[in-house]
Amino acid sequence: MYFSAVDGFTHPSDADRELDELRARAYGPDPDIDGDPAALARLRELEAAHRAEVESRADAPTREREFRTDVAPSPRVKKSSWRSLIQRATATWWSRLAWSVGALVVAGGIVASVLIASAPRPDATLHPTAAAAEADDLVRRLVVEEAPWLEIDTSTLRPYESFLGLEVWSGVNAFNSPCLVAVHQKNDILSEWRCAPSPADLIMDVESTGDGFEGFDGVAGDGIIRFMLRGDTVEAYVYLMPEAG
Repeated sequence: MYFSAVDGFTHPSDADRELDELRARAYGPDPDIDGDPAALARLRELEAAHRAEVESRADAPTREREFRTDVAPSPRVKKSSWRSLIQRATATWWSRLAWSVGALVVAGGIVASVLIASAPRPDATLHPTAAAAEADDLVRRLVVEEAPWLEIDTSTLRPYESFLGLEVWSGVNAFNSPCLVAVHQKNDILSEWRCAPSPADLIMDVESTGDGFEGFDGVAGDGIIRFMLRGDTVEAYVYLMPEAG
């Protein structure tokens, strides 16, 4: 679910609703924005405007404080008290700053530790292979013939280590979005494909049934393999359905 561009704003504008709809098309469970260049361009335009609005709202309290500081009347202090007053003010300011920084560091460390501990670990991390610098003719043909709407540039296809009978390749399409494709090795078919505009996570789910094969090599039971592009590697997560008791 995607919420309005500004948290707590209960009456979103037309632009907010349009942004939510475009984000759902780009980052939701069934993204289809890759095939709509106009919608993709509009998404980038609205996200840029949203970021500018958030930054302006964040700067508003600072400008207000600066204005109040400029117009506030200066207290009457004897010249002999100026030095001690400045020293107390400086010491208080630095102590508050040090305490705030320390608290943020501790809180950030706790949050990072919790996130790392709770995040699922991949069953395998696939690295690029040196076996083929470029995609072979079979992979090129499968990408062009079976997924032409993705407009993947076959010259950018890059192979990774095989996993459970699947060859995994990455590439870039005509909209400069990263893509993943999976080729079933035994049957030489394109099992799954997916593209996602940056900076969205690129996720490709391959089912264990259908598309000309039954089950993953070396794994019993039905389920999916989730492939996620992570920089120069691809993470693989295996999710199997529990067997009927």
